[in-house]
Amino acid sequence: MKNILGHKLTQLTTAVFILLGVYIIMYPPDIEFFRKTSEFAVQVMFGMLILSLGFLVFNQTRLMFISMLACGLLAFYLKTASNSAMILPEQNNLPKVKVAHFNLSSFNKGDDQLEKLILGTDSEVLSFQEYTPDWDLIISNFLHKKFPHTHRRVRIDLFGMGIYSKKPIKKTEIFYYKEIPNINVTIHNGYQDINIVSAYIAPPSIQSKNIKTEEHLAAVSDYIKKLKNPTVALGDFNQVYWTNDIKTFRDNSELSNSRRNVSLTTKVPYDHIFYSDLLECIQFWEINDREQNHLGIAGVYQIKTSVSNPAILRTISENN
Repeated sequence: MKNILGHKLTQLTTAVFILLGVYIIMYPPDIEFFRKTSEFAVQVMFGMLILSLGFLVFNQTRLMFISMLACGLLAFYLKTASNSAMILPEQNNLPKVKVAHFNLSSFNKGDDQLEKLILGTDSEVLSFQEYTPDWDLIISNFLHKKFPHTHRRVRIDLFGMGIYSKKPIKKTEIFYYKEIPNINVTIHNGYQDINIVSAYIAPPSIQSKNIKTEEHLAAVSDYIKKLKNPTVALGDFNQVYWTNDIKTFRDNSELSNSRRNVSLTTKVPYDHIFYSDLLECIQFWEINDREQNHLGIAGVYQIKTSVSNPAILRTISENN
């Protein structure tokens, strides 16, 4: 093995394949195979680290540094797409809002732990997607007392949505991309109105020439840019948060990512919670069942009070 790697042509070919692989992970061609491959950027990053240690064992210094460079590039790429804060912000004295999001396709209707799992998040706002008539009967039955404020868009297809809130809902609005609904509810958080925007991006399996991810995301970002209140945007986006589509969406709508990292399992996250720069994410976690199957996500958000940002103070002043 050492003799094979010692040839300059072999080293050059190996280096090219490593760097080309990293480039394809970061900027995949518009081909399903490469798009799916890019979802495992975290696993590839650690693979490059292990590969560099292997090259070190065989005294292949150049290839070791190239593998470490590839690992570093992927780490930087993933970090720029995740929550950029090195540490979570400190809690201030303003009211908080705790939000949880679920895709009901992850649940079993007969699960006797369903109510416990949902209420166990201790959230003030609950978001549900793939909200069908059957699920409406089940969910509304055990939530209507503790969550008296609701806005539901019940459908028999994938695009049904429901928002349940303990806090008063001041305004509701539905906006569309083609015939796909997106909803916005404005809740009063005791100090400031906050928008909760729910969007479900169609999975590739049902997309067509008339339904495209980038167009749907652009429609949502255009809507969010017009909102004056602090905004939390959540839902199943059916792609990982480091794709170019999601990064473009976040840049256009000026939203931050709640997620700071992902696990090393083969189950990559398609559900996300993003938030505007008037807010801070002070906690975020995955919601799993007893078998550690992914069910949803939750986060806690607060209004920023930094005097270094006049826009924040002006917005708060205008709404109070």
